[in-house]
Amino acid sequence: MLKTMITENSLRMAGKGWQVRALLRQYAGSNLTLQQFLERNAPAAKTTR
Repeated sequence: MLKTMITENSLRMAGKGWQVRALLRQYAGSNLTLQQFLERNAPAAKTTR
């Protein structure tokens, strides 16, 4: 089972090698930089008061 963790400044994938490679190939199909990808896909930062 592939696990993907996306934060505002990092992307982590844990799983079998073929699963990680397949997901990276899928992500490579878009014309986004890693920074743009993270900005669009990271969960919104929660603010507390």
